[in-house]
Amino acid sequence: MDEKETTVAQEKAEEAKQEPKAETKAPTKQETKDEPSIQDLMTEIARLKRQADKNASEAAEFKKKYRESLSEAEKASMEKAEREAAREEEFNQLKRENAINRLEKQYMQLGFTAEEASRMAVAETDGDQETKIKIMSEVDGRKKKQYEAEFLATRPDVNVGGAGSTVTKEQFDNMNPVELTKLKRENPAEYDRLMNM
Repeated sequence: MDEKETTVAQEKAEEAKQEPKAETKAPTKQETKDEPSIQDLMTEIARLKRQADKNASEAAEFKKKYRESLSEAEKASMEKAEREAAREEEFNQLKRENAINRLEKQYMQLGFTAEEASRMAVAETDGDQETKIKIMSEVDGRKKKQYEAEFLATRPDVNVGGAGSTVTKEQFDNMNPVELTKLKRENPAEYDRLMNM
């Protein structure tokens, strides 16, 4: 056996030692329906994690050997390409942040709150139409309530009496019982207001 075959055999022996022993127990009704048990799943997760770790270490080792085999010019070229890729990624991130900031300002000028403008700018930058529609409906509802409140605050009191005149407290006090009954029947809100004055 050469050295490589010995190393492979040792790794397999270590893997067999590291794998947890499954307890033998009677399968439940649920397990007999082609559903793995929790222990089986945990064992599989542990095996996959070991395999991923092994693959990562092999990849790192291969990359190290590859770099060692490169000439100085090739190494410099590879490092330059990596720096360029990192710079490009950073540039794209800055472009995205700039676009978001610009859009936030525009949405705030349209009457969005800072939080709404930020969410809307991110959704637009990412091309998320569903989120944009949701935010727009929230903003529309908020603005509608705001406009209604402003309208109600600025409009004059509504005269519900039908005749167009408001009864004063003095007129109310001088009314006879028939007039009081008529006012109460035709305009109960006005009658209650005057009674409570």
